[in-house]
Amino acid sequence: MQTEKSLLSPSAVLHQSLDKQRIVLSGTRGTSTLAALLIHVLRHYNRSFDFVLASSIPGQNQQVSFSNAPIILIESKEKDLLEYHHHIGLITNILWSDTTGFSSEEDYVKQFELFADCSPKGGILLYCENDPLALLIGTKPRTDVLSIGYKIHPHTSENGKHFLTQGKEKIPLHFFGSQNFQNISAARELLKRIGISHEMFYAAITGYKPTLQ
Repeated sequence: MQTEKSLLSPSAVLHQSLDKQRIVLSGTRGTSTLAALLIHVLRHYNRSFDFVLASSIPGQNQQVSFSNAPIILIESKEKDLLEYHHHIGLITNILWSDTTGFSSEEDYVKQFELFADCSPKGGILLYCENDPLALLIGTKPRTDVLSIGYKIHPHTSENGKHFLTQGKEKIPLHFFGSQNFQNISAARELLKRIGISHEMFYAAITGYKPTLQ
């Protein structure tokens, strides 16, 4: 019987998701929160999906889920980015330190560039425009790859309450912070590519709390 640890190996994940649309989340920080946002919205609309998380998320008992779902969310460690052969790839940010496991910043950044370059024809690459290195990699021309930049979502606070702003509309939130507002934009743009409209996203995100219910 396979353990959850063995199911998390990149080769095992790829083997069990060859017939799925593979969505790979990457970046130095924020990917766990991004994964939690995506899981919340997809569950809100009863969408069928699988997932593989690089770390545990509060309120989420499993790090891996496999079924007959047509899509899979993969939160990838940097060293594994090229192993999943993504259809949709996302880079939240790139910040090297001596704890990343890479001997130099150049090697670390190169891994993300190779990840972006491996986007297939007809594939999608999302990247944060607020991060200089992600912006540099994301705007590099790639044949037949749709590159989509996103920024920190407009927001405001009133009387201790926090809101997203969309035109004249204010969407209430149970959380705040620049990294979270960045992840909100990332989730919104990614989900749009798999059938969740912006209107649907905003309707679902008001119920999201820092821990999954």
